[in-house]
Amino acid sequence: MRKFTKLISENISKANQYTKDQEEQVEYALRVLIFETLKIIGSIIIFSLIGYPIQAIVAIITMCAIKPYIGGYHEDTQLKCFIAMLIILASITYLSLYVSLPFMSKVILSIVVFFAIWHQAPIINPAMPLTKKELINRNRILGLSLTTIFIFIALTFSGYVVISNTILWTLIISTILMFNKRSR
Repeated sequence: MRKFTKLISENISKANQYTKDQEEQVEYALRVLIFETLKIIGSIIIFSLIGYPIQAIVAIITMCAIKPYIGGYHEDTQLKCFIAMLIILASITYLSLYVSLPFMSKVILSIVVFFAIWHQAPIINPAMPLTKKELINRNRILGLSLTTIFIFIALTFSGYVVISNTILWTLIISTILMFNKRSR
């Protein structure tokens, strides 16, 4: 796969007369796009086969929308990341199906999620640190805005239990995973 992305990035760079740095950026972006797409498609296929495609799709959409802006949990290999994603999706699916929350509990948990993200986001990944204050502030604002939108959807569509619960549990677990660092 890496040879394939290298070849494509070289062709794109030649055609656009990119510098070596720009070529590396193209290769990295292409690699991330391909690996993330494969993990998402693989997860949706697996959860469709076991009968929970809606939960997987809703959780993935929610995670893909907020995680780039709030930060949090990362694995160091693509395989570990895929396995972690499957475990997280299975947890979200189980909780959304078997833990029934009254509306007021959803409101309280939504406030806690918003409060935690307000005070912690974005969590900076040491492997790809954001150093510019304006980028950190932009991610914070986008993370809070998108979280607010998803909270609104989860609470407004509370009658659609599968969607509402899946969004809420995804937000809760994503927020919990912001706090995954341990000191060594």
